[in-house]
Amino acid sequence: MNYVLAHGSWHGGWCWRAVAERLRNAGHQVFTPSFTGMGDRAHLLRNDITIDVFIDDLVQVILAEELDDVILVGHSFAGVPITGVADRIPEAIARLVYFDAVVLESGKNAFSNYPKADADARIASAAKATSGLAVPVPERLPPVWGLEPGTEAYDWVMRRMTPHPLASYTTPLVLDRPIGNGLPCTYLHCNKPSHPLLEESRRLVKSLQGWNWIDVPAPHEAHITHPERMSEILLEV
Repeated sequence: MNYVLAHGSWHGGWCWRAVAERLRNAGHQVFTPSFTGMGDRAHLLRNDITIDVFIDDLVQVILAEELDDVILVGHSFAGVPITGVADRIPEAIARLVYFDAVVLESGKNAFSNYPKADADARIASAAKATSGLAVPVPERLPPVWGLEPGTEAYDWVMRRMTPHPLASYTTPLVLDRPIGNGLPCTYLHCNKPSHPLLEESRRLVKSLQGWNWIDVPAPHEAHITHPERMSEILLEV
């Protein structure tokens, strides 16, 4: 099986290291691309990185590597671009996995399902730090991520994060077909604790027909805090 693992806000392909290692040891191909302007591609940051650029990033990995039967996993924010990938190249995808992720209807942007205060705060911080180019890295990791200050994992994440292109949040996701495009879809709900920013997305998923739902007793950054369990889930979906 081929796994393509898409990262969330401020992250890069690096965040999947422990999970990717386990999936490869189980005999699978694993790709962990960083979105344009983030992670190891932070030097490509520019003001026209829309959500379509992130969709293209994932599509091009799949096409360039000639992948099929792809398990496409989107963590957090990356639920938005993986929906776009399914809309464009469904023939290459075996299953979509929304890992504690944002799920959007066509015409909405990533901030549409966020509480207004949180969206406004990110826009304001981008304006102050980068004249609206990118949302700066948080000064402290949100407790809901499950990483404890002073630990090696906390410091590793703080050290590796990069600013998130603002336009990828504010440009709309435009779909030609329904969410998931008829593909098998699984939603992983990290519930220890539940992330409040994702409440609207979870509500939307529960209104959709045919989705598989898995409660994961772990925090939002479960791929870092609980890589063994996350790997087991991804091998079983």
